[in-house]
Amino acid sequence: MAETARRYELTSHAQRRQTSRDLVDFDTVIIRPGNVRRDIKLVDISARGFHARCGHERFERGESISLRLPIVGIAHGRVMWSLRGCVGGQFLLPIDARTYLDCLAELRESTKRD
Repeated sequence: MAETARRYELTSHAQRRQTSRDLVDFDTVIIRPGNVRRDIKLVDISARGFHARCGHERFERGESISLRLPIVGIAHGRVMWSLRGCVGGQFLLPIDARTYLDCLAELRESTKRD
């Protein structure tokens, strides 16, 4: 059983790293259980997940979260890691390609306006 779990973790890690990420600089809100909202700065994103700066906020691996994104609206996910003021999450459902490209364009356009 332990060997199967280890192989799954290695495969899962490799799949996460194969997804290209797009750099962004976007202020948004992460929603924690109990509808607790916190401001974060999105640093990079892919159709499968995100990385954000979260200040002193601490997250637990596996914690359910939701992220407000342009075009997409609320994307539900879970925390994959949290370390030194940053958090990384995986979306429960990947964002479809067309919606992702539209969202990314809006994220980048919003950065230019600020």
